[in-house]
Amino acid sequence: MTVSEIRRKLTFLLSKDREFRKQLKIIIDTYPENIGYYKCAFTHRSAVRNKRTEQHNERLEYLGDAVLSAIVAEYLYKKYPFHEEGDLTKMRSKIVNRHSLLKVGRELSLDRFLVSHINAETEGKYILSNVVEALVGAVYLDLGYLYTRRFVLNILLRDLLKEDLEHLEYDFKSKMLEWGQKRKQNVAFESEQNDKFVFSSNLLIDGIVAGKGNGLSKKESEQNAAKNVWERLKTDN
Repeated sequence: MTVSEIRRKLTFLLSKDREFRKQLKIIIDTYPENIGYYKCAFTHRSAVRNKRTEQHNERLEYLGDAVLSAIVAEYLYKKYPFHEEGDLTKMRSKIVNRHSLLKVGRELSLDRFLVSHINAETEGKYILSNVVEALVGAVYLDLGYLYTRRFVLNILLRDLLKEDLEHLEYDFKSKMLEWGQKRKQNVAFESEQNDKFVFSSNLLIDGIVAGKGNGLSKKESEQNAAKNVWERLKTDN
């Protein structure tokens, strides 16, 4: 055990946040040092009253998204030495997207730590995917890039990286637009913001509503609407 690990273990033993640190250790496979990063990572902006004096996880989400993307890009670059840039970009987007990160967040039961005034399952289910990115940002600031890389590849995305990346389907909006082009049918989206956090979108085929979706962003709601229609089309075929 290194000096740093001993220091973090002593902090854990003497901390008033001992239970939280214990659960974090199970997730990140080491003792956290700066617990503030992790508390911030699990705090949604809906739970913050004064955004000038209180912190929420959007900045960590931004950082974690960039770090996660870099780690996955390096991994794919080395694993597929003869793939073109376009293929690598598509595979990376299949790993680092809201759908796959939501799955990771659920598998790690990150919702038990979430501080939010939004129901993650009904109003904004992709909150957990944002939390995963924020967690990566927290680990990066707390433990550095090398440990974050190990955490991402060996723990966070371990099962997903074993899947057939060349055949995963997540970009349903693009698939529906391509479907419409091939059949000479007009595929369009109508979106509106219902309240401060939730968007709703309709997918229209030749002007007729074919599917609906909700999300915390316009992009997310359009993807969900497209997914509903795409999966129904596959079932009908």
